[in-house]
Amino acid sequence: MPHVTVRGVQEQELKTIAQELKMAVVEAAQTREEWVKIFYSPIRRVDAAEEVAVDVYWMHRPQEVCDKVAAALTDLLKAKGKDFVQVTFTEFPGEHFYEDNVHY
Repeated sequence: MPHVTVRGVQEQELKTIAQELKMAVVEAAQTREEWVKIFYSPIRRVDAAEEVAVDVYWMHRPQEVCDKVAAALTDLLKAKGKDFVQVTFTEFPGEHFYEDNVHY
């Protein structure tokens, strides 16, 4: 954990920058690389122009960490030519996260 889901970026393009996105989260959140997973979302906005949106799904982190991760992801995607980047954090308590039927 964390799981990072990106929409508004073509799947092939996301594959080429996935490792950079992963490392941006690892460094900003001070977490282990093997815990970060990058997912592609094929969901498209239909009521207005497409925009880049990133959802970070993880256990609670302090606001300072969220700020660092949001800045790292926004900076990276803007450096890749994206004009607008939305970052959302979805948090859950650790006891609601299971791996092989074991929770934290």
